[in-house]
Amino acid sequence: MKKITVIVFSMLCLVVSVSAQEIAARLKQNNKWGFIDGSGKFIVQPAYEACQPFSEGLAAVRLKDKWGFVDLKGTVVVPFMYERVLSFSEGFARVMNDGKFSFIDKTGKTVIQGSFDKASNFSNGLARVRVGDFWGYIDKTGKLVIPAIYNGAKDFKEGFAMVKLKDFWGIIDTKGAVLVPIQYEGNSIKEFTKSNAIDTEGNE
Repeated sequence: MKKITVIVFSMLCLVVSVSAQEIAARLKQNNKWGFIDGSGKFIVQPAYEACQPFSEGLAAVRLKDKWGFVDLKGTVVVPFMYERVLSFSEGFARVMNDGKFSFIDKTGKTVIQGSFDKASNFSNGLARVRVGDFWGYIDKTGKLVIPAIYNGAKDFKEGFAMVKLKDFWGIIDTKGAVLVPIQYEGNSIKEFTKSNAIDTEGNE
């Protein structure tokens, strides 16, 4: 029992130490954005027009109206070539050029080629995408695993997502099965969370 306790304690110390090394705050100086560490020292020099918070070790930064990604040392790991981006989530980042959305990995390689009119980042292994006027969900191979049939949709959380048909909302699981019937007005239904779930009648 003591041996197990020591191992768990050591693992916790390691996590805290790694997390502390990854602390970075955005700071604007002379009208340019950079990042500072916990001591207030710049780890990414203020050289950018805009930036997003670090996520999974990389941060999106904008230079000359194009977005790329830097690491915690300020090294550019994804070139400045995108019109719009989102931060990394589950190893992928959503990017946009010429009005179409694609997904890249942390090396900057395009892993899902752009053919979507709108898209969100991956959550629970799926990404919300719009094809024409309708929303569906793709997996990490780019396959549309939940058909684009919805008038509205939200990202998956805890394995469930809210979807909209016409003016009404319901909840589906990651297989696309309807868990809560799509018959509720938007202010009558809430997403599943760890601390606040709804029952199958849509009540909080």
